[in-house]
Amino acid sequence: MATGRLHDFHLVMGRGMKEDLRGLDLYEKAGSLSGVVVKVLSLLGPVINREHQWGEQRFAKYMPVTADPDEVREDVHVYMPEEVYRQVKLLHADLNYYSIAQMVRDFLRFFLDLVKEYGDKIFDELQKLFKNWKKENRNNRLTPREIIRQLWRIIRHLPGQTGLINLYGSDFSPFWIFRL
Repeated sequence: MATGRLHDFHLVMGRGMKEDLRGLDLYEKAGSLSGVVVKVLSLLGPVINREHQWGEQRFAKYMPVTADPDEVREDVHVYMPEEVYRQVKLLHADLNYYSIAQMVRDFLRFFLDLVKEYGDKIFDELQKLFKNWKKENRNNRLTPREIIRQLWRIIRHLPGQTGLINLYGSDFSPFWIFRL
């Protein structure tokens, strides 16, 4: 696990998901359930970024912890590095998730579904997927001139309001804040 400041994040998950996570090879390497969750979220960093960029609004809709209402729910404490916590916190705010815990469970379910489908080849499949996304982003990137033109169109059509435009750095904290 990463060193530095850690955020003690509490969530509830079904016993089945907890057992599935403990059954992963990652569990032996990570040594704890908290370590597995952090490792999975770190591995899925590009998926989280893609969801942040292209995901749909969730409208703070509550989703049950498990599909089976009779399944036992258990508390889990995850000690997340600050940069991982900041990333999921921003996604929570921007996509209007009901809770960060709900979002983390969704990413864990996604990862477990990939493990069921690809088994030991999951990392190869993720690398292929990430490589395709990187290529797609490179091919569709706007030039600085196009970005400024697009930003100017937005600013011109704001109805007499002043506001802020935030530019974020790679650590998901504001890099520049412009006042309109």
